[in-house]
Amino acid sequence: MVGQLIITPRGRGTAEVGRLYGLPVLRGAVDPSGFWGERRLARAGRSLRRGGALRVLVPRDFARWPLLERLGLRPVETEGFVRAQSAPLALAALERQGVAPDRATVALRGRRADWDMARTAAELCRRVRRLVVDAPSGGEELAVWLRREFGLPILPPGEEGHAALYFQEGCPRREEGALELYGPRPGLAGLTLSAPGLAGEDREDLPLLATLWEGGRLDPGAVKIT
Repeated sequence: MVGQLIITPRGRGTAEVGRLYGLPVLRGAVDPSGFWGERRLARAGRSLRRGGALRVLVPRDFARWPLLERLGLRPVETEGFVRAQSAPLALAALERQGVAPDRATVALRGRRADWDMARTAAELCRRVRRLVVDAPSGGEELAVWLRREFGLPILPPGEEGHAALYFQEGCPRREEGALELYGPRPGLAGLTLSAPGLAGEDREDLPLLATLWEGGRLDPGAVKIT
């Protein structure tokens, strides 16, 4: 179960099961201010951990992760959710530049050609003019498959794209404004993923969106890119 830490006055750190947009969560309410604030926060963390939560949603700009990590808790990962939007993100990056997809080249770069890169390439083959596949491990095989299946020109790694998606860390930078689809803080070059159907600040809370997506509570059509 995913945990949720709520900052609220007079919160004492106890946890109880609640629902977040229909998804069951273990919610801990705590007031971390004042002399006893750290003790209350630790109590909340232990309560969440005992209740079976390993990953925890926290308020934006939460700065007390070292304490929670010592208790065995960790943030919700967003990489899977962001990568699920990789093709729409590439098209949004092209639109922002005023480049029509049917005239555009999109570069897919990484240390290896994984499933996410292959899926993204297959989606983009139906929309763009050319792809660059740049992955020392498996990239050549992926390029051969794409040419055979879609007949799309696949350019060599040294070519640049109008838009670029980086799937793993450590790739030499070739394009300005490339989208980094990895790590705890993906770099989306100014693009924002949001769910307008959620309330207030929740709409652009990436860990929350990832949690709802994983739990089947966020339809792909409900995600907007701006």
